[in-house]
Amino acid sequence: MDVTLLEYADYAEVDSKTRAVTKQIVEESPVMEYVPNHVITGNAYRYRQELGLGTISWRAVGGSYTASSGTIRHETETLAEAGGEVFVDDQEIEGSNLMDIKAQKFMMKSRAMGLFVSSNFFEGDRSVNPEGIDGLRRRLTGNQLVNAGTGGATLTLALVRTLIDAVVGTPDALFMNKTGRNKITALVDAQTGTARIEYTQDTFGRPMSKFDGIPIRIIERQDDASTFLEFNEDDGSGNADTASIYAVRFGMEYVHLISHGGVPSVKDFGEIESRPGHLGRIRWMWGMAMEHPRAAARLYHINNA
Repeated sequence: MDVTLLEYADYAEVDSKTRAVTKQIVEESPVMEYVPNHVITGNAYRYRQELGLGTISWRAVGGSYTASSGTIRHETETLAEAGGEVFVDDQEIEGSNLMDIKAQKFMMKSRAMGLFVSSNFFEGDRSVNPEGIDGLRRRLTGNQLVNAGTGGATLTLALVRTLIDAVVGTPDALFMNKTGRNKITALVDAQTGTARIEYTQDTFGRPMSKFDGIPIRIIERQDDASTFLEFNEDDGSGNADTASIYAVRFGMEYVHLISHGGVPSVKDFGEIESRPGHLGRIRWMWGMAMEHPRAAARLYHINNA
């Protein structure tokens, strides 16, 4: 069954601690609200990516067709393990409720995991860290890269629509920083025409806007509002002052996750002997697959002007 991480946690037989951790990960990572999670056995997933359909032609009586096969590329994605440990020192327990502080630390680690998943979904790079995954920035090439302008360029609605059109069908979401969202809203407000901004709510009841019916999802930390989609990318001339917007279509034929077990593994080991305190651990074996070459696109070299 290929459902989102949150749906799997709701319907599968998992304990309450795992369900709470999973929900917190999804709440921290807008990507996880949309992307289906394909549970696999083993540590690798092999699939066929269609690159060309071949040709069709007319045939005269007595004539023949010229064989033309579609082009298929075989891809293999491997799982990588991400996780972290939670430690509650005995001194922290003094004057506090052990279960409360342990729950708080598990939730903090869960939020960190959500941010980690989002970061690597977009910017994971195995050439930098071979133990991780390759994110969309490493995967997108050719027509799936929309250059706003070398040296940086001002965002326009035409550029946003070019980004949307680069994705097969209609993307399920646009991912960006808050400044990008505000720029799109200002551009729509300043013009008359068919472009419009709608206001709705996400899975957790938080305010969310849509551009031409496509959700705009903000990637940022809750604690300091920082984001890895900030204006710190090379603008093509050596200055790190531009940002990107991603458009993604999710689904088993487009972009999806692969994982072991469907949900992260959550362990509470209790009090340990090696040092005075209590230990817990969250770990998840996961990866991602992009089964259609036009399942996502990136608009880059956007400046903050």
